[in-house]
Amino acid sequence: MRRLACVLLPALMLSLAWPSPGAAITEPKTEVVYPDMVTTGCAGQQVELEATGVGLREKTFMKVDVYTIVSYVAQGADLGPDAGQGIVKLQAPKRLQMDLRRSFSREKLINAFVEVIEKNYDDISAFAADLDTFEAYFERDAQDGDVIIFDYCPDAGLTTTLNGEVRGVIANPAFSEALWTVWFGAKPANDGLKKALLGQGG
Repeated sequence: MRRLACVLLPALMLSLAWPSPGAAITEPKTEVVYPDMVTTGCAGQQVELEATGVGLREKTFMKVDVYTIVSYVAQGADLGPDAGQGIVKLQAPKRLQMDLRRSFSREKLINAFVEVIEKNYDDISAFAADLDTFEAYFERDAQDGDVIIFDYCPDAGLTTTLNGEVRGVIANPAFSEALWTVWFGAKPANDGLKKALLGQGG
């Protein structure tokens, strides 16, 4: 028995030290669950992404749920002392997934991106044409249940997917950085949401 214990104990300790394969993170208010690790393709390879945090965008003082969102970056990515800026500038695979929880107009959806980007930049000329391309991806009003995924791969650029359909790829890294400022910039859409996506909520 002693010998068996000596064999099993290190194995048990090792299993406790590593996250279980089915580990997940949950947005507290909505209880929406996301995996804490996902796999994506980049430069012909499969890359493991780990969640930095999950959050909920609410509208005005009425606290109406707009969307839940989860952020992923390449496993082991060095984000530096300012994690928000680190994610914006990160030249490694990363992902944002938005799950809409209400319907609203196409104009409101686009403005939710554009207005925050413009707050974070004095001059958008470096990606103005890409912003026009991005806006054209959204041809209809947003619907409750829509899933929007932004995948960034340095070799390819930004891929936007709506409900499993790829809408397009923008190669300009400056635009990808601009899009990530919506949640992680110096002037994000919501400070509390930024903290939640950096795992600093609570």
